[in-house]
Amino acid sequence: MKPGRRFTLAAGLLIAALGASALYIALTHQETVPPTPSATAPPFITVNSQEALDAELASAAANQQVALVDYYADWCIPCKQFAQKTFTDPAVAQQLNRMHRIKVDLSENRPDDFALMRTQDVAGLPTLDFWLPNGERHATARITGFLTPQAFMTHLRQHGLKHEVKSEQ
Repeated sequence: MKPGRRFTLAAGLLIAALGASALYIALTHQETVPPTPSATAPPFITVNSQEALDAELASAAANQQVALVDYYADWCIPCKQFAQKTFTDPAVAQQLNRMHRIKVDLSENRPDDFALMRTQDVAGLPTLDFWLPNGERHATARITGFLTPQAFMTHLRQHGLKHEVKSEQ
């Protein structure tokens, strides 16, 4: 084979490989469609101090509600995945609507943020805790890391936190 022809063949293969790579990246990393109004996450009360967290937990206990505490930061990608993918799922949102929802904002990495993390034994983000209506933290229900909507629902069921909806029959 002539050297010029070999170069043309190699260049063509390289261009084809780059095109296939670009197509793969485009298909696997497509922008997520913003949630539709019917698929939005229930609102959370945002706090950034231990005192504010304690007040919200007391409010949940006074109202006999399970409290979901989401320790998150704006720069945490899995935290954003919870908000965009899991909490917007209709079945998950239905369960969250029955809970007192609290987000602990640790985005600024302040000394107070690290103190709160130590107090709550949070080693990394995202971390989700569940507090029972009696005001006690559910000892085994903590979530660390991202869960899909299906895995989140399974987790709620396994820890007795899923509210069963009675059918209208």
